[in-house]
Amino acid sequence: MRWLALASPFFAVLLVSAWVDAAPLSDGGVPRTPKRTGGAKSPDASAAGKEDDDKEDKAEEAEDEPPKVTITIAAHAYSLDDCLARADRNAPQIWAARGRLKFAQAQLDEARYVPWSQWSASMSGGVSPPFAGTVLYTSSPVTVRNITNFSNLEPFFNFDISGTVPLYTFGKITSIKAAAEGQARALEWDLEKARQQIRFDVRRAYYGVLIARDAKDLLDDAITRLDKGIRDLKRKIDKEEGGFNTFDLYKLQVYRDEVAARAGEPMKGERFAMAALRFLTGVQSQFDVANVSLKRPDKPLRALVHYMTAARLFSPDINMARSGVEARRHGLAYQRARLFPDIGIGAFGSFSINPGVTPQTSAFVPDGANHFWYGAAFGARWSLDLLPQQARIHQAEAQLEEMRSIERLALGGKMVEVEQAWSSAAEAKIREENWDRAEKKSKKWIVEVTDGIDLGTADERALVDALKAYGNARINHLTALFDYSTAMAQLAQTSGWDDVAPGLSTQKR
Repeated sequence: MRWLALASPFFAVLLVSAWVDAAPLSDGGVPRTPKRTGGAKSPDASAAGKEDDDKEDKAEEAEDEPPKVTITIAAHAYSLDDCLARADRNAPQIWAARGRLKFAQAQLDEARYVPWSQWSASMSGGVSPPFAGTVLYTSSPVTVRNITNFSNLEPFFNFDISGTVPLYTFGKITSIKAAAEGQARALEWDLEKARQQIRFDVRRAYYGVLIARDAKDLLDDAITRLDKGIRDLKRKIDKEEGGFNTFDLYKLQVYRDEVAARAGEPMKGERFAMAALRFLTGVQSQFDVANVSLKRPDKPLRALVHYMTAARLFSPDINMARSGVEARRHGLAYQRARLFPDIGIGAFGSFSINPGVTPQTSAFVPDGANHFWYGAAFGARWSLDLLPQQARIHQAEAQLEEMRSIERLALGGKMVEVEQAWSSAAEAKIREENWDRAEKKSKKWIVEVTDGIDLGTADERALVDALKAYGNARINHLTALFDYSTAMAQLAQTSGWDDVAPGLSTQKR
């Protein structure tokens, strides 16, 4: 319904305008005529009066016309920082990681509370027939327990509670809680991993929008220059100036068509990148990006050792593996502690009342109908499944060894990823610097050719080579800028050092 609420004022204005246009004219629908007073007038006076009447009629018609309303709803232009902030809040991958983290945190709470929650209670109530007598003398047979009618029934109530307070468990409580904490820490880093992946995807898509728009501007500029050259060349051919012929014209026209044939590529790239940004940021309507140009990254490329050190400290994959090792190590300690008993205090209490049953006063005769008992005692609980438990210990040892191998894999693999990202950034940096110089030189070439054409010292045929050189240098420079910025963003992701990712200036395109 959001789009309907935004469009309602626009439809209201259209309806009002249509109603005003369809309204009948004043004075019964008869066209208005200027009022005339006095007798006949001279031709000059008549002409002057006619002009005055026309002015009055135009003024009246202008008053009758409804005011023209122009409604423009411009899309909001989001900066890169805005897109990153909204992706942190709305990306479904991050919400899924948050859900996994909450589950692990709930398991941690369970591990904390379970050892102190070994209590149970039961309650019952109802009606029963009367029982009279004692163990030695009774007038109530066993069949009186069966309710055969509803006469002389008496109510009864019973409540029992029992539980255990652990005193010493040989490390079970401490180990299971530490294992749950390690799992929760691992999923915290899993959330950070999802966040860094999303931020990299947002940056890459944002750079994709900018390079697509810069490429579109390049194509538009080239087509404009070629159109001007074609018009000037046609004029010279028609006037038979400079010795030009139709072959020269065909050369410019064919190159112009080649350039125009690529006009759809920037549009496709921009659409793909914008669709990805809308999905990642969660903004589905009135979405646009800031009107800035793709620039050289504002963060310098540091030495490789800086990023490797940062990866060892901040990489989510490495920290997840470390937390997993801690969790499995404490899980192994818990399985070993299960070979020993749990020592604690057992407590119980029981209350029951039944007015229809004669109370039993002997301590050696348990009275299940009327009593109030309570007590506590030291005790131990020991599961003697020693052979199955030894197998569980071997399983925990194998899981710990697996996680240690995963930690070594994460550490070594992450160093490889960091070095690859750094190498890509260094190569793109060299490429960008050289294509930048080539672009500036080719742009001077175009300026000199254009000035030469205006002065008559050069002709339009020289424009093709200059535009080809500039277009090639500009496209390769934009590609190098995109690769350089993307490599720096990937370097920030792989090292876990988000501050080294390039930002964007607010300079307009």
